[in-house]
Amino acid sequence: MANGISYQLNLDNAGFQRGLGEARSAVSGFSSLVRPQMMMVAASVAGAALAVKGISTAFREARAAVGEAANRETMETAFVPLLGSAKAARERMAELADFAAHTPFQLPGIAAASRKLESLTDGALSTGDGLRLVGDAASAQNTPIEEMAVTIGRLYSGLDSGRPVGEAMQRLQELGAISPDVRAKLEKIQAEGKKGSEVWQVAAEELARFSGGMELQSQTWNGKISTLSDNWAQVRAEFGKPIMDALKPLLDEGIGSLESMAAKAKEIGETIAFAMRFMIEAFKQGEAWNLAKLGLTLAFQESVNFLWRVLMGVFEAIPQYLVQAFKQGIMILDILTDAAFWRMVGNAFVGVMRMAVNGLLALLSQGIASLLDSIPGLGDEANWMRGLSREFERDANKGKGQASGAGRAFIDSYGDRILNQISDNFSALQDAFSSGFSQAADVLDTSGVRAEISAASEKITASLAAQDKERAAKEKEDAAKSKPRRQKTEDDAPKIKVNWETVLAGSLAKVGGGGYGRMMLSAENVPQKQLAEQKKTNELLNKLLQKQNGSLAVLG
Repeated sequence: MANGISYQLNLDNAGFQRGLGEARSAVSGFSSLVRPQMMMVAASVAGAALAVKGISTAFREARAAVGEAANRETMETAFVPLLGSAKAARERMAELADFAAHTPFQLPGIAAASRKLESLTDGALSTGDGLRLVGDAASAQNTPIEEMAVTIGRLYSGLDSGRPVGEAMQRLQELGAISPDVRAKLEKIQAEGKKGSEVWQVAAEELARFSGGMELQSQTWNGKISTLSDNWAQVRAEFGKPIMDALKPLLDEGIGSLESMAAKAKEIGETIAFAMRFMIEAFKQGEAWNLAKLGLTLAFQESVNFLWRVLMGVFEAIPQYLVQAFKQGIMILDILTDAAFWRMVGNAFVGVMRMAVNGLLALLSQGIASLLDSIPGLGDEANWMRGLSREFERDANKGKGQASGAGRAFIDSYGDRILNQISDNFSALQDAFSSGFSQAADVLDTSGVRAEISAASEKITASLAAQDKERAAKEKEDAAKSKPRRQKTEDDAPKIKVNWETVLAGSLAKVGGGGYGRMMLSAENVPQKQLAEQKKTNELLNKLLQKQNGSLAVLG
C-alpha cells in the first residue's frame, strides 16, 4: 500500500522453482554421501587428540610417581644412620606411611618429627603411642607436628636426665599444651632432684588430655583432603618405585658417560690450549707467516694430487662401467625375450584397465542411482543401479588384485636377478675406482714442504718444552721455599743486651725508688724524653752519694 494505491504482480516462477528443487536434491545427495566420511574423519581427529592428551597425562603422572618414590627413598635413607640398618629404616617408613594415611598430617612432616624424636628421646616417643601423643597435641594446638616434636622432645630429654627444661615448658605453655600449675609442679619435682619416668609421667598425663586431637582434625574438610592426599601419594609411590628402580641403571650409565665426557673435554681443552701456545710461540719466533705460507703450499699440492687420483680412479672405472652396462643390457634383453615376462606385463595391463574401467562405471552407476532417487516412483531402479555399482566395484577390486599379483610375480621371478646385477655393478665400479685412486702417483712432490713444516714445528715445540721445564723447576723451588721452618731452640734465642738504665731502675725498685723504677723495668722502648729525665735523676743521686762519700757512674 502506497498513497492509497495497491499493486499486485503475477509471475510464472515454475521453472525457477523446478531448478531450485533439483539443486536442493543434488546438495542433499552429496550431503548424504559425504556426511559419513566427514564423521569418520572427525572421529579420527578426536581420537588422535584424546590419545595425545592421554599420553601426555600418563607421562606427567609417571614423572610425579617417580618423584614421590624418590622423596620417600630419601626420607627412608635418612633413618638408616639413626636406626642402624636399612631394614629398620624401611620398617619405620612403612609405619609412618600408615600413620600419615590416617591422620591430618603429611608424611614429610611426620617423618621429620619421628627423626627429631628419635634423636631427642632415644626412640621413646618416635613411634607408636609416643608419636600419637605428639600428633594429638600438635592437632589440638594447630601447630606443625615437627615443631611440636622438637619442643616435647626437649622436654622429655631434660626431665629424663634432670637438666633444666624451662625453655621447653615456656614454649609449651605459650602454645597452651601445659598449664601453669603443671609447669610449677614439674619445676618443684625437678628441684627435689627427681628425674626419669616419674617426672615425665606428670608431663605425659598433662599432654594426654589432647588425646583424639588428630582424629577430630581428620574429620574436617582439610583433614580429609590431607588423608586423601596421603593415600594418593602412597599409590603414586608404589607405582613409581619399580619405574625408578628400572631407571637407576640408566642414570648410572649417564653419570659414567658424563665422567668419560669430562675426561675427553679435558683432553680437548689441553689440545686447544697447546695449539694457542703453539701459535703464540710461532709469532714470537717469527715463524707464523712461514708456517702459514708452507701450509697453503701443502694444501694446494695435496689438492692437485687428490684431484689427479680422482681422475685416475674415474679413468679406471670407465671400462668397468662399460662392461657392467653391457652385462646389464644382456640381462634386460634376456628378460624382454622371455615369454613369462610379457605374460606378466599383459596381466598387469589387463588388471589396471579392468580396475580403471570398472571404477569409472561404479562411479557413474552411483551417480545415476542418486539421480533416480530424486525422481518419484523410480526407487527400485535406483536400488538396481546401486547394486550394479557394487558389482563394478568388486570387479575393479579384482582388477587391482590382478595387477598386484602380476607385480609380485615379476619381483619373484626377476627381482633377485636385477638386484644382484645392480650390486655387482656397484661393487665392480667401486673396486675399479679404488684401485685407480690408490695406485695413482702424486703429480707434485710434497716431501720438501712437509720437511720444512716439521722442522719449524719441532723448533717451536722444543721451545714450549723448555718453557714447561723451566716452569716446573720454578714451582719446585717455590714449594721448597714454602716449607715450614725449623722450630727455634734455646741456642737460637737472641743475646740480651743489658742497659745500665734498666739495672739502675731495678735497683731503685728494690730500695723503694717508686713507680718510676717499676715503669723502667716493664718498658720495652723507653722514649728519649724519659731517658733525659732519668739522667737528671741519676745526676741528683750522684751528688747525694758524693756528699755521703759515695760515687755512681753516670752514662754520658
